[in-house]
Amino acid sequence: MCNRLWFITDRRIVEEYPQQEILRALQTRCSDEDIEFKRVLMDEIVITIEQGLLGLRVNGESVSSYPQVAVVRVPTPWIQSDSDITVLRHLEKMGCRLMNRPQAVLNCVNKFWTFQELAGHGVPLPDTFSYGGHENFAKMIDEAEALEFPLVVKNTRGHRGKAVFLARDKPHLSDLTHLIRHDAPYLFQQYVQESHGRDVRVIVVGGRVVGTMLRCATDGRMQSNCSLGGVGMMCSLSEQGKQLAVQASNILGMDVCGIDLLTKSDGSFMVCEANANVGFIAFDRVCGLDVAGVIGDYALSLLPCRGLLTRRMSLLSVVSSTSSEVSEEADAPGPILPVDGLSNTSLDSNEEQQLQQASFNINNINQLNLLVE
Repeated sequence: MCNRLWFITDRRIVEEYPQQEILRALQTRCSDEDIEFKRVLMDEIVITIEQGLLGLRVNGESVSSYPQVAVVRVPTPWIQSDSDITVLRHLEKMGCRLMNRPQAVLNCVNKFWTFQELAGHGVPLPDTFSYGGHENFAKMIDEAEALEFPLVVKNTRGHRGKAVFLARDKPHLSDLTHLIRHDAPYLFQQYVQESHGRDVRVIVVGGRVVGTMLRCATDGRMQSNCSLGGVGMMCSLSEQGKQLAVQASNILGMDVCGIDLLTKSDGSFMVCEANANVGFIAFDRVCGLDVAGVIGDYALSLLPCRGLLTRRMSLLSVVSSTSSEVSEEADAPGPILPVDGLSNTSLDSNEEQQLQQASFNINNINQLNLLVE
């Protein structure tokens, strides 16, 4: 065997659909290509420096054959830079090609950090404020007025649409000060009214769009997360929207990610959030995709002995083009909505469990006609 590939994940999420599907895809491909494969849990790893050299132990045994590539799936809302990121940095310094890399993961751990990375690159973003000091939320009541009310308030480490609020006015924002948990800083963001309850999730792998999905809230709330009762439907996306998602992914240094897009009344897009640990059960069910397979193919393409694997990369182009076309076949996975632009939250690896089938009656969503050409 000329190559070794690891799948590194966390015990808390190892049984979830995305991790199980990636494990299946990697095991199958590595077996077919005679590549040494190992699944490793984060809490099984001990990192060492002995006699001035970096080393590694797994389950109490010293590792002498290190992976050349490792696919990483860690729960970004809970990731600890002093432990999990330290392990990933250790592997990277030993020459392992990680997907995603430690810095890329960190770029998506905190929502304001994401915007700090994207700022200055011509990426359209909603105006956003945050603050120094762990419990200085109250001082933002006056500062945030510059964003105009209503405005969006988010926990910088929130996920699955939780800890996201729409402050109607200054008194309402003042009330929130006493109601929210201050376990992490909050950000204050311009409210994009035309994208209320709607957004487009774009999955990007290896710098290419794999699939796009429209997510809609069904109860009038601002968040469109499926874990909060939202529904997902396959949709087509303009070239400008795809290019923006890929641009954001590249700036953040991501190999695999989900980019959430908002749209304005003129049809243009804004980046709302980026997700390093993106879930994809919705894409597989609604869009008829095998996202884990695409991730597996890309991982194998990064290995040094890639002569047999270059053919795999063509799959990314095929999937990208297929997912953006409006299918008219009777056996298509579901209706595809042409999208000019679309809400304010993100989809995580567990939240699609409540996803309804793509045959959802779109007439039940108020004002959905605004999304359809």
